[in-house]
Amino acid sequence: MNCLHPRSWWLVWLAGTIGFCAAGSALAAEQAAMDAATRKLADRGRVVYTERCASCHDHPRERIPHREALRYRTSSAVVRALTRGVMHPMAEGVTADDIPALATFLTGAIPEPEPEPAANRCSDPGGPVAIGPGDWPVTGGDVRNTRHQAQPGFRAADVPRLKKKWAFAYPGGASGPVVVAGGRVFLASGTGEVFSLDAETGCAHWVHDSQGLVRSATVGTLSTGRTAVFFGDARGVVTALDAQTGTELWHTWVEKHALAKLTAAPTFYEDRVYVPMSSIEDPLQHEPSYECCTFRGSVASLDALTGELVWKTFTIVEPPKPLPRATQEGPQLYGPAGGAVWTPLTIDAKRKLVYAATGESYDDGNPLDAHAIVAYDLATGVRRWSRQFKPPELVGECREAGDSDCRNQFEFGAPVVLQRLPSGKEILLAGQKSGFAHGIDPDARGSVLWSKRVSLGGDMGGLMYGYAVDGATAYFPISDMYARPPSVPGGMVALDAASGALGWRRQGLEPVCSWGEESCLGASVAAATSIPGAVFQGTADGHIRAFAAEDGALLWDFDTGRVFAAVNGIEARGGHVNGYPAVPVGGALYVTSGASTQGWPGNALLVFSVDGK
Repeated sequence: MNCLHPRSWWLVWLAGTIGFCAAGSALAAEQAAMDAATRKLADRGRVVYTERCASCHDHPRERIPHREALRYRTSSAVVRALTRGVMHPMAEGVTADDIPALATFLTGAIPEPEPEPAANRCSDPGGPVAIGPGDWPVTGGDVRNTRHQAQPGFRAADVPRLKKKWAFAYPGGASGPVVVAGGRVFLASGTGEVFSLDAETGCAHWVHDSQGLVRSATVGTLSTGRTAVFFGDARGVVTALDAQTGTELWHTWVEKHALAKLTAAPTFYEDRVYVPMSSIEDPLQHEPSYECCTFRGSVASLDALTGELVWKTFTIVEPPKPLPRATQEGPQLYGPAGGAVWTPLTIDAKRKLVYAATGESYDDGNPLDAHAIVAYDLATGVRRWSRQFKPPELVGECREAGDSDCRNQFEFGAPVVLQRLPSGKEILLAGQKSGFAHGIDPDARGSVLWSKRVSLGGDMGGLMYGYAVDGATAYFPISDMYARPPSVPGGMVALDAASGALGWRRQGLEPVCSWGEESCLGASVAAATSIPGAVFQGTADGHIRAFAAEDGALLWDFDTGRVFAAVNGIEARGGHVNGYPAVPVGGALYVTSGASTQGWPGNALLVFSVDGK
């Protein structure tokens, strides 16, 4: 059976959301060491895999990883994702016995119950959660996504003295970043729980068992005075919890397309929750047997008090329809489609707008709001303006270079930043996987003030996940993960936010990985974070580093790719520092290590403070 049969999409999703690359020889050795019972179950799983999944995962492309990618996930987590997660409907026809068999084949272990997710319960329930001026309640630090912390609780001069204070092990693996508010740390695990940890000790105040994979959360204070936690999951559902107790307040199913999911946390502003919608349909656009494509990205607004849908606007305005067939062979194709919103939304209180940075079109067409920055009215969702970034000359350059996908390279994998310049003027800053940074005028319907190419770009290259802006200067981490010599992956550039002029550039460092040479890369795929005088950058070799904001000089370097004792009694293992920013709050720095869908995995939250105190 072709693995793109609708009932087999679950493995594409599973691997794409929790998959990590590993060496085939290691997996073979592990399977050879199985006992008879495990080998028997794995042999049964091999048959299921061969029939339903091998055609894609033995020869993966784009975001679909190899079958060995699940080796580092627990088999119980694999089973949970299939039986309780978003892909449960897609696993129809896979028997209750075949699911653990498949998990055993993929991971080399018979599924066992997951450990208690929060063995370290707090003895004191804690008081009301109140968001303070130095807190980090959203992934981007604030609703403008500046990722700048003006009150970190330590100085740039103190950064070289940062030492590990405590560590927490995400059950089932790290799935996303933390947010910190009211003395609590809020995060989601790879097994679907949302946690509220004590910021001082790491003990758990509460754990909410979600029914779908959650990557990140947002904290906001309602007009009633209650503080709530908002998150979306891989089913397209948004949930609100009481921040103090973890009690569910409401949940709303925002999108029911089978392949839709929320990869970014919702954004809270003035009793509204603004939701970005993405999907996993894009890897399937290259499969000749798949009826591509019907998903359209969207932005929605929910009433934060009740969860009621206020408005929903699709990024691709025209609904998909059957396209003319080039030949009578092959599946029926549909379009237009795509325009997923992978990253957090940005709120413009002055202009009463919400900005979305969109992904690629799922075909060779170019619908209006794909590869674009789009502005929507906060109250109504009416599209106010859009600025698209897919220059034909760069598409030709991409194809001449022989790159595998010249659609993905022009999407936005990071949110737009709204920044007030020292002059008082405001500017929107955006970066693409193509390697271009842009300055955009929010007062002139998104007209481009400047554009600057700062990296080679590529499907896993260019500017990804996010940048930090401390006033006059914007700090852009560079991925270029698969850069060909003499170019090297990684690095960072500091640009003048008003003009795009280069301030300084740091070349990527030679990667040094504690786990060895496998998947040891120097790409800077994590979002940057700045404090006065310093900027933090995570890299795919497992390191978190700090550089001087003035000239890029190295201030601090810590290798997270190791094993650490964790406060919750589960071994914490670091990996790639990908995707998510370091979070400086209240004298501590919170770093998620191993939240990687295409590299060396881990499950570590590491908390640093000056001298570890």
